Amino acid sequence: MRTRNRNRSLMLLLLSFGALVAGGCKAPDESDGQIINGIALPTDVVLNLACENVGIYLETCVLGDPENPFVTTTIIEFDVNNPDATNKFDLYNSIPAGPTGAKARFYFWATALARRPSGENQFYTALALHELFDANSNVLSEDELVREQALKAYRSLLDNFFGSVTVFTCCPGASPVGEPVAFAIPLNELTADNLYRTDATGYRRLIPGDPILVLEVLLDWGYAYQPANPPNYNDGVISVAEF
Repeated sequence: MRTRNRNRSLMLLLLSFGALVAGGCKAPDESDGQIINGIALPTDVVLNLACENVGIYLETCVLGDPENPFVTTTIIEFDVNNPDATNKFDLYNSIPAGPTGAKARFYFWATALARRPSGENQFYTALALHELFDANSNVLSEDELVREQALKAYRSLLDNFFGSVTVFTCCPGASPVGEPVAFAIPLNELTADNLYRTDATGYRRLIPGDPILVLEVLLDWGYAYQPANPPNYNDGVISVAEF
């Protein structure tokens, strides 16, 4: 297991009583000394990997990581038989945007992945690692440990959840009943686009140099990618390479 020096983390309170209750914690009272109505989140961008494959499909060591603020939080996944029961994206959207929330996003999605392996959870874990790489890198040095972990997480999406999708909703005006329209986006295409284009994420690319080098890496992984085209960049095609 590779680790780095543990820095003292700044802490941020995620003021979400609902998240606390969802985590199975009882509401504190005056006898507890200090009343806390939220989850303490790390705001630094230095990630200490709990084990070699943390954030990768089948590895659950994040559930024993003392730095993980979501260990006791119940993350309710979508259930087609009870679609209103989910809280996953509500909790996710409560995490502050920007670099101060990047480390918390990693722990959130890695926890969700460890408890319920899915393409969606693997993809967003990879994206959080990508964000942390960007936040902890500059023109003089880049976070090689997190870069490698992010690449492993993206590859895990392709290797283990190639056909997975994530669902978005939009455009209620297009619906005859005025309800948001649901549509699926293949996560394999989003993964390849995130690796190929800086503008896909806004983060520095994990594979430096000419974007054609991304195609070479994907080929080494066993995949062929036809990059998406402007202006919408929604026509990329990734497939399993056969020789």
